This record gives sequence, C-alpha cells and structure tokens, in this order.
Amino acid sequence: MINLIIGNCRYIFRSRMIFLILIFSTLVHVAGLKFVSHLTVSIQGVISVLGPKQEMYAALFLQLFTGLSIATVYGIWMAPYAHRGERSILTHMIPISKYHFPLCYLFCCALLLAINIFVMVVSYVFVFGLTTLSSPEFSLTILAKTFVFELISFEVVMLGLAVSSLSFGQVATFFIGGCFLFVLQILGAIARLFSENTELTKVSSKGWLVWTYEKLPPVGDFIFDLKTLISEGKFNFEHVILWTVWMLFFVAVFRWKIRYPIQQRSTEA
Repeated sequence: MINLIIGNCRYIFRSRMIFLILIFSTLVHVAGLKFVSHLTVSIQGVISVLGPKQEMYAALFLQLFTGLSIATVYGIWMAPYAHRGERSILTHMIPISKYHFPLCYLFCCALLLAINIFVMVVSYVFVFGLTTLSSPEFSLTILAKTFVFELISFEVVMLGLAVSSLSFGQVATFFIGGCFLFVLQILGAIARLFSENTELTKVSSKGWLVWTYEKLPPVGDFIFDLKTLISEGKFNFEHVILWTVWMLFFVAVFRWKIRYPIQQRSTEA
C-alpha cells in the first residue's frame, strides 16, 4: 500500500500537477482576496468594510472553486490513468488487493487538497495580515471543521468522476459530471421549496423528487451546509453520513471496475 502511494505521488510530480495547483490556487486566492479587501458595504449612508468572518467566508468560497477543480482533474484523468489500455494489464497483475487502489487515490487527492488549503491560508495571511487570525471573530475550530467537511465532499466527487471515467471515458465524464452537478443543484432547490412550503408537503409528502434527492450526494445543500458551518460551527451530520456512505459505495464500485483490464477507447489518449 505504501509503495502504491509512493508510486502515485511520483506520478503526480511527473505530471507537474502540484506545481500547477500552486500556481493556479495562488493566483485565484490572492486575486480574489485582494478584490474582497477593497470591497465596502454601504448601509443607509454608513460605509463599512468586511470583517474577518466575511473575509474568511470569501476565502472558503474561493477554495471551494479551486478544490472542486482539483477533484475534477484528479478524478477524470489521473485516478483512471493506470487502469485503461495497456497500463491496465500491468496494474491488474500487481499482487495486491484491488481495494488498495481507490484508497490510495483518496489519500493522494487528500494531499493535493491539503496543499490547496495551505495555499488558501497563506494567501489569506498575505492579504489581510497575520493579526487577523487572532481576531475574536476568527475561529480556528470552525475553519478546521470546514476543511474536514470540504475534504469529504471533494473526495466523493473525485471518486465518482473516476468511476464514471472508467465506465464512459474521460471526455464523456466531463460533460456527465457537469450535468449531474447541475441536476443535483436543481433538486436541492426543489427539496428546500417542498420542505419550507407546508402546502406542497401536504400534497406530495415531500414528493418523489425530494425523496430521490435525499438519497443522492447532497451537492445541492453543500453551500447551505458550508454557510451554516461557518456562521454557527455546526455540522449537518445527516449530510456528512450521506457523503461518507457514497464514498464507501464508490470505493466498492471502483474496485469492481478494475477487476479486469479495461481496453482503451480509440477516441481517448
């Protein structure tokens, strides 16, 4: 298992993905936080600047974009790399449990996401100063909880895209993943509409769309869960459990997909 992780880390270095993450994440966070630092809010003629909590909220949203980008690239192109075409024969013959592969990819993706988090914190300190971290409005506990929640969510997205890539190919997965995330966002809005409107709830008992959505990864509620976590420091444990269940499911499906060598599609490199 350790040798497998080391081998995948070498592949990450050879692909220069770490350097791309450092450059991409730094540019996004520094530019975005610089813009936020110059924002002012005018309420009834009173002009005020954003506080540490609002600034960190903006930083976490920027980190949401970069983290999702990392999970997408790793899930679609890097995790399935060794299991397609001629390479799949070699990895198929390695005398280790096939469960080691998805677990290895979860670990390596977590390292990349940790680098992204480190860049976000450094960028935040660079823009707003180290003294901001000692502000009474700033909570390291809430920040750590937010990172854990995002890490679990991004890992599920990564592994789900990897399974889709093994099943349908990289190009198709790029569009399938985008459409799937969009549909889950729509279902999330419908679920909230039904849960907040008692009349609709009486008519359909939340409706079959809401029932279906509640069994899928809670992508549509991710922003709301993130906002609640930052403002109140409370996990939505129901959604955390759901994310974890889907992670275990994708681990099992990934292992099942790589039982036998997968032939390379002619339209993909």
